[in-house]
Amino acid sequence: MRKILSGALIASLALTASQSALAEQEQSPIATSGVIMGLSNYIWRGQTLSDDKPSFQADIMVEHESGFYVGTAFETYRYQGENAFIKDYEIDYYGGFYTMANDDIGIGVNVMKYTFGDLDDTVEYTLSLDYQATSFAANYDQDTKAWYMEVNHGLETFNGSQLVLHAGYFFDAEYYGFEDKGTLSDTAYDLALRFSYPLGYQFDFVAEAAYQEFTDEHFMFGLVYNF
Repeated sequence: MRKILSGALIASLALTASQSALAEQEQSPIATSGVIMGLSNYIWRGQTLSDDKPSFQADIMVEHESGFYVGTAFETYRYQGENAFIKDYEIDYYGGFYTMANDDIGIGVNVMKYTFGDLDDTVEYTLSLDYQATSFAANYDQDTKAWYMEVNHGLETFNGSQLVLHAGYFFDAEYYGFEDKGTLSDTAYDLALRFSYPLGYQFDFVAEAAYQEFTDEHFMFGLVYNF
């Protein structure tokens, strides 16, 4: 029931949104940016969190030139109840720090609190390291006690579009109930291709094809408004 802020689809979207606030950032030490998204699916770390159904999502972030930032996000999702899937919502609150060590290397830390309409809240800590177009991140959820490691690589394609190659791996993930031939597995991997294409007027088309070891493949496309 969570989006991943750094090193996933939202990371590239947040970068696009930040570019729209570049002029403001040059004039002021504080810049505000955000995205509003209508997506055909809510994919989180290779899994669908909306039963392969549409999801509305939004994110707003305030950044300071020092590298500190805070933000909040909203998503709709669905989860399996006793007899049927139940529609619910998620509100996330996050803050962190990001800095460039040099022209090629960036280092970041992030804390995100996930809150849900019907389910328990959780807090996740992220440490990220970027080298040019490649991002590495280690995520630890203090409530589920699970680790998630990921690597993402961005490729500039045509007409300002971008393709992101993603690979992730869960450790100590018994909480998520991944089963391998009837036995509970504490690890799981996922792979994804994510694509974004600028349509103009601050709109982007986005698409994703994801595969998760135990939930198989999921697909998403959608429209993003950057502000």
